[in-house]
Amino acid sequence: MNSRIDFFYYAFRNILLVSIPLVIISVLILSLPSSSANGVDTLTLTLSSSCTMSSVVDIEHNGSLTSGTYIQNIGQTTIKTLCNDGNGYSVYANGYSNNEEGNNKLINTEYPQYSINTGLATSGLTSTWAMKLNNIENDPSPTPPTIESDYNNVYGIVPPYWTKVASRASGTTDMDEGSSFTTTYAVYASSNQHAGTYNGQVKYVLTHPSTQLYVYYMQEVDKWKNTIALDESVQAIDMRDGKKYWVTKLKDGNIWMTQNLDLEIGGANTAPLNSNNTDISTTASGSGIYSDGYTEQDGVWTWNPVSTAITSNYYISDTSVKPSAWPTNNHTTPYSAEGGDTYYYTSDTTSNDTRYNSLQDCKNASHTEDECKRYFAGNYYNWTAAIASNNSTNIGSTVGEIASNSICPKGWRLPNASQTDNVNNEFGRMLYGEGITAALSNGNESVGYKDGGFNKLRSNPYYFVRSGDIGGGNLYLPGVYGLYWSRTVSSSTYAQFLGFNGAVIYPGRSDGRYYGGSVRCVAR
Repeated sequence: MNSRIDFFYYAFRNILLVSIPLVIISVLILSLPSSSANGVDTLTLTLSSSCTMSSVVDIEHNGSLTSGTYIQNIGQTTIKTLCNDGNGYSVYANGYSNNEEGNNKLINTEYPQYSINTGLATSGLTSTWAMKLNNIENDPSPTPPTIESDYNNVYGIVPPYWTKVASRASGTTDMDEGSSFTTTYAVYASSNQHAGTYNGQVKYVLTHPSTQLYVYYMQEVDKWKNTIALDESVQAIDMRDGKKYWVTKLKDGNIWMTQNLDLEIGGANTAPLNSNNTDISTTASGSGIYSDGYTEQDGVWTWNPVSTAITSNYYISDTSVKPSAWPTNNHTTPYSAEGGDTYYYTSDTTSNDTRYNSLQDCKNASHTEDECKRYFAGNYYNWTAAIASNNSTNIGSTVGEIASNSICPKGWRLPNASQTDNVNNEFGRMLYGEGITAALSNGNESVGYKDGGFNKLRSNPYYFVRSGDIGGGNLYLPGVYGLYWSRTVSSSTYAQFLGFNGAVIYPGRSDGRYYGGSVRCVAR
């Protein structure tokens, strides 16, 4: 196993303050007719702040092991840091396998499908790899770095997004030595792990107090939502699995996801879904949504779904197929299905979307990677899964009631819909405010597209995808129809959603909770 550590020298971009160039002022003062003269020669300069980070591989990160074994302390690299103004720094790390930021897998060089995910397993059927940081014993630095607890002499997951792993406080005094820490790795290979050579990478960056490695996290939306301008789009990271989503502040004043949610319930790279990272209320009454599948510890509520994502890629043709695991008429059990690496690219006409079964296929059709990713199908969820429940029959039976929880990230929620009024129809207000619909009317009827509204719905910055829906076990109308869940109840077995095709749009239609649809979240 090899691990190459890449470094950004932020002094090249963010760290160096604008320095005053070397200035030499020579002043010669003459007074005539005296024969004497006085001279003043003045030198003024400013030295800018600068930080460096370097590495020395003490022991190569190579190793071999037999299946069913766990090895640790694989190799060692010493990372040395220094800022010349004594103001301290922070170090961030990110998985970088295959030169892709956020890719935290140990890649099988011949068979990528057998790659090893990050994790902490030391036995069982799941192979994992992990990283650890250590302060150096007898470090001559009087102020060594502080290693974050998840990595301080213990193994932690290789992060799927930029994560602070070490830092030093301001006021450091060891200007000559700098300070150092070491990195090493551990791997567990299960008894059924495919043989081969595996490679992984971790990238580190150093930031200075005068700058920041600014990353938008979905779960920290309250920190940055007021910095987003109207119609501005940014990419934000979901801390639960490291996936990135475009989000945009639209004309209704709300910040919306403008990509489909792709969270895999129970996925290998998905963190437990709790009130610290997911739209789960911490106010429980012991009934309703909390009556099944929830546990509480120290004020943190965790949803334990009774089913997990169906990950089989059965959406590989343009014909409907029948996922055998999907319920045909089940209003209680949560289900989600990954649609595979599927993109429904739109055009400027009302014809059906073009369907590509891989990102590369989409790019090969002369589309940019960003365009293709905007039209990613994401996951399909029945309403029970969308509201993070194990038994949605416990959640309301009256038109207009809303579910308190959802699978949206913390700080986000499912939108409201309505069949009875306009005030609570967030889907309707968003569409009308953006000039997509010709009127703001009750959602159970088609409100009609404004001129060009259909094309606008599917283009920048909205990118609503006609990814179809799952009903009765079939994937219906992919590339033709879109279904997006709201949090609003229609009856004990029905819920409301945004539905549309090339001819009509329904901002608050109603259908069975067992249907599999898409999810777009709105910031609270």
